[in-house]
Amino acid sequence: MPYQAGSGHRDHPPLVHTPNHRHRAVDTSEDARHVLQLLTVMHGPVVLYLASDSDGHTPTCVRRSDFHADSDDVLAGQTAGHTEFWMAGHFHVGLEDIDVSIDVHSAPGSDRRTSSLETACGFRFALRIHAADAVDLVEEAS
Repeated sequence: MPYQAGSGHRDHPPLVHTPNHRHRAVDTSEDARHVLQLLTVMHGPVVLYLASDSDGHTPTCVRRSDFHADSDDVLAGQTAGHTEFWMAGHFHVGLEDIDVSIDVHSAPGSDRRTSSLETACGFRFALRIHAADAVDLVEEAS
């Protein structure tokens, strides 16, 4: 069954920001790039999605063919490996002054409660959020 973001009803096309948007390119750690490459080889193109019911720091990774953006979802950017990063609209508010990057952590066996593709390989993606005007202000999912 395809992964459906939001309610599944799409009255309007998803909001896609213009190419000059600050988050057009999403930085990834070297480890995250390797995991994304592995998942792309295994599953074809993938998408990272920060759902409205998530913790705000842990995106879900799904096959591109299984992802259907809801009308309030935002295409926040794309990694160097062409992986799209989508998020629920309410997370995107205020990101003009924030730098976002993707990292990956080991996921213990008990932390594999999600259908995110990387958990089958023992990993979990996490957003690193940096305030652009503050030094050492980093929030990170653990």
